[in-house]
Amino acid sequence: PKKKELKMIENFNNIYLFLLFIFACIFTPGFYAAAQLWESKKVLERYGIDESATLIARFAACWPTAEALVALLILFIGPQGNWAFFTFGVIVFGASTIYNTLSYFNIALTLGRGKYKVLPEAMYASIFKLAVYLILLISLSDKLFL
Repeated sequence: PKKKELKMIENFNNIYLFLLFIFACIFTPGFYAAAQLWESKKVLERYGIDESATLIARFAACWPTAEALVALLILFIGPQGNWAFFTFGVIVFGASTIYNTLSYFNIALTLGRGKYKVLPEAMYASIFKLAVYLILLISLSDKLFL
């Protein structure tokens, strides 16, 4: 491997955190954003949502687009001092885990519940992303909090 590639891995302390970062912070949000932007109709149909929600669905794709692009930048410049990105991820996916879990189990946040499908994947995805950001925040703390 080239020296630059080794430096990228070294920036994330080991190959496992490096690959976790690429998969969870670049690939998955990039895939989700692409699906929301270019396959809006299929995504809306999957959840039983009317096409009139296309604008808000595309707006919702702004977060994963930004997440993937900022993570791509961090991949090249390194995570040093970029604590805000990882902390923001913990906050966003912590809130998302709470909202999606309450909604899935019909405990709260049930406005319009009969008008769309609530699938467990949103809850599982939120839990996964929260775990990833917590793992990265803790494991990279020596680099993030300079």
